[in-house]
Amino acid sequence: MPPSSSGPDFDRVRVRMAHVRSLGLIGGLLAMLTLLAAVGVSLLMLFGKALAAALLVKLLWPSVFSVDLTRWVFGCESVPFWKVLLLLAAGSVVAKMLRPASWGR
Repeated sequence: MPPSSSGPDFDRVRVRMAHVRSLGLIGGLLAMLTLLAAVGVSLLMLFGKALAAALLVKLLWPSVFSVDLTRWVFGCESVPFWKVLLLLAAGSVVAKMLRPASWGR
């Protein structure tokens, strides 16, 4: 059947998209929560070991080292979690760079 010269006739076609409007604010919030959950899981996959090690260092540091050493190393009397996490994450990257056999895993 050859196409008509005036094109298709869409005058009688009605498309209803009421289901799209029903998502609204709650749907947007659920989509944002899904996105944040995906980001959180991916960050845990990347930095899970460093996060666990930083928590262990944060908990064990005061019982092993003195307040004077902590003040000299970190500049305050308690161990800042974010500094330890950054140091351990950077250390794991450097360790992987020095061991090329672990790059494929």
